Amino acid sequence: MNLLVLTVYLIIVALTFSKAVESLESQVVIEGNSNFLDEQLEEQELKESLEIKFKLPPSYQISDFKHLAFNLKNKSENSSIDIDWDRSSIRDFEGGGRRAIRVLDDDQEVPQKQVATILVPGESRDIKVSDEKFNDPLFDSKKLNKMIDKSEGFRLVLSIKIFKPDGKATTDSLYLQFTPKKLLWTKALYLALQPK
Repeated sequence: MNLLVLTVYLIIVALTFSKAVESLESQVVIEGNSNFLDEQLEEQELKESLEIKFKLPPSYQISDFKHLAFNLKNKSENSSIDIDWDRSSIRDFEGGGRRAIRVLDDDQEVPQKQVATILVPGESRDIKVSDEKFNDPLFDSKKLNKMIDKSEGFRLVLSIKIFKPDGKATTDSLYLQFTPKKLLWTKALYLALQPK
């Protein structure tokens, strides 16, 4: 009798583990490239004015990967910073691009023209960006898996304008680079054991 119970238990554990491993196929990790971002901020002399922190979850279901989240902070003491969303875009590794849309709420419609995000000195703001297909994933699973296989990513291109106190303004394009990766089962197990 004990052997039968043990056998049934082991079969259930094996099936559960098998289903968990299969579910990893529909999950992805999106990593923001902080080093690439820091190099650009340095090259464009923006390090003293602007800080960007990625706010990405540990993993996504591919079907839920609909936006990118990050925080923008104006570190300057006397310059304002504008993000021109109509000149910002999301570009994939194949060279395709589409308009970046700032997500204000879940029920919004795709605007014809977007209002710029203005950061006054010292201001910090959490930002969510999608494309014109709000309710669809940013990339379909086929394209995302192709990026993973080729170890290539995509970019969010931000059009930034800095207004100095003397009235002069400079415009820069800043590239936020993201790399999709497969969710390893060890990381999935670690995430599953974390308290919610």
